[in-house]
Amino acid sequence: MSAEPLISLRGLEKRFGAFQALHGIDLDVEAGSVVVLIGPSGSGKSTLIRCINGLVRPDAGSLSVAGRSVDLGDEGAWQRLRTEIGMVFQDYALFPHLTVLRNMTLAPMRRLGLSRAEAEAQARALLARVGLAHKAEDFPGALSGGQQQRVAIVRALAMRPKAILFDEPTSALDPETIVDVLDVMRGLARDGTTMVVVTHEMGFAREVADRVVFMAEGAIVEEGPPDALFGAPLHARTQAFLSLLRPTSEALHA
Repeated sequence: MSAEPLISLRGLEKRFGAFQALHGIDLDVEAGSVVVLIGPSGSGKSTLIRCINGLVRPDAGSLSVAGRSVDLGDEGAWQRLRTEIGMVFQDYALFPHLTVLRNMTLAPMRRLGLSRAEAEAQARALLARVGLAHKAEDFPGALSGGQQQRVAIVRALAMRPKAILFDEPTSALDPETIVDVLDVMRGLARDGTTMVVVTHEMGFAREVADRVVFMAEGAIVEEGPPDALFGAPLHARTQAFLSLLRPTSEALHA
């Protein structure tokens, strides 16, 4: 891990009309680390990661990536940043009228300047990595939800990003396909991919995260290593949230 954070947020704020969604967020993400954001629905987790790549524009604060400050009002700066910070959505966001292979080669050819041959060779290698080499010529509609999400993940990888943001990547999947997607994400973590993950999969957070961040009402309440945050949370709000999860977890493992 580098001494300087790969991603650094200071005093980040976001309003939607009269509603303040984020309150002065300070967050550092080290290169090669996995940071998992947890918290109740409406706590600002998805807004926060969308602010990191400009899908939602912060109203105040600062953001730097790899030591370079991002001008929050410059659309060109955000466009450049999106080539460096990948994003995986809960609804896959694949182009339905393009084949899997074309979904994966379009941006690398246009944004990275790869030739078609280079982009296709890279795409096929990435699809093989997640067990989907045989789906290259299929359209997204012919794939299961879990397969589409695995394609979405390797599509993000095809841009050779410095980090990947995940916005509840398993929330739209059935239990059988969740396992496949989480296995891909575990592999990325083992390979040292920098990841910021919004998820309700607490087992994944415990196992893979270097740091877990608990959010509530648009603020970071508490953060720390998973063993500490899950095992001995310091803040009453964190304790209350985790106490609601334990009965469900115990029932699933009964």
